[in-house]
Amino acid sequence: MNHDPPHPAALVVRALTGRQIDDVLHDVFVRGVRCRLLDSGTDGLTGDPAAPQWLIAEFGDGRVTGACPHDRWRRSDEEPTAHLSAPSLDPDTDRWRVLEVLVFGPHAQIRLGEGAEAGWISGDAPDLPEAPDDPLRPRDRSFLLQGWNGPGHSRTLPGTVPVSVTAEPSGAQAVLPVRWHDFSGRARPEAGGRSALESTGTWLTVREYWASDPETGAVGVAFHRLTGLYTGTKPTGPEFDAGTGDQIQEADR
Repeated sequence: MNHDPPHPAALVVRALTGRQIDDVLHDVFVRGVRCRLLDSGTDGLTGDPAAPQWLIAEFGDGRVTGACPHDRWRRSDEEPTAHLSAPSLDPDTDRWRVLEVLVFGPHAQIRLGEGAEAGWISGDAPDLPEAPDDPLRPRDRSFLLQGWNGPGHSRTLPGTVPVSVTAEPSGAQAVLPVRWHDFSGRARPEAGGRSALESTGTWLTVREYWASDPETGAVGVAFHRLTGLYTGTKPTGPEFDAGTGDQIQEADR
């Protein structure tokens, strides 16, 4: 029996060198500028210097989030949200605090593991399946971010780089590196007299990569990477019939 998991299709993953890990941490946490590795890319992975970048960093003493749509980062460990965030990271003295650091854009994701002792960059492979019905074609998903509706609970802070403070009735608060939009839904007319439940809110988007078991042929999600944070209409499917709850397939449109 083969206990090695099958490799995800259409995916490139490259391990980072110690120098690359240092550069990522210093770009994001010390210099406060765009992550150069996401801009330039590396072996087999194309960079994108025009793409927005986001940060989700989990430390032993809390979380730091951030957004960098242009040249410089706005992070949660800065005022006026520092009291809701983990303290700033000094890569030269306290990277032992790191549980996981994710720096990502639509085209690629960098992941640094515990203590920032190892890191990887991942993105689409050149041989991306083109057929929409290919079972190994990566699938884009979107997930609603937490936050109670209403300006007394969740709101966007002033500034050129959007950052939101959200709260739940439990009192839990978070700093999200995206412009906030309360969740709502409406029925949108579709062909054949059907109506789709169209959701609006604040979303985290993810790309899922699939693999096929060579012995059984079974297909399942084997890897995922974060691709962005967005405000407005749900950026990906699936959508459901507002009357029956059945999923609306692309072929039905």
